[in-house]
Amino acid sequence: MRRVGSAKSKRSGNPSATRADVAERSRALLIWLSQLPRLAVPVTMLVLMLVGLMGPLYAAIPALLIVAAFVIWLAYISWPLLDTTGRVLRGVMISAITVALVGRISGWL
Repeated sequence: MRRVGSAKSKRSGNPSATRADVAERSRALLIWLSQLPRLAVPVTMLVLMLVGLMGPLYAAIPALLIVAAFVIWLAYISWPLLDTTGRVLRGVMISAITVALVGRISGWL
């Protein structure tokens, strides 16, 4: 019996095996996040977005990068479970964060 995240499946280039491997490696972090108080993650993301949108540039860029990485990570591991609406919403969120990051870097936001 071959494990989903084995080296053989990685060499085959199977994207679902790669996603399963990332999900398996993320399991401990996801469990830890689920044990936090219910509003901890959303409030943290909100604070980071506010810092990213209104804070000084030296704090804004890392804050927006953290939010982007978190949203991309969650979207990647949950993609197969999402319906079309969920996928569109994830894409809109990632696009909005990217626009905010580019806007802050270029100085028009």
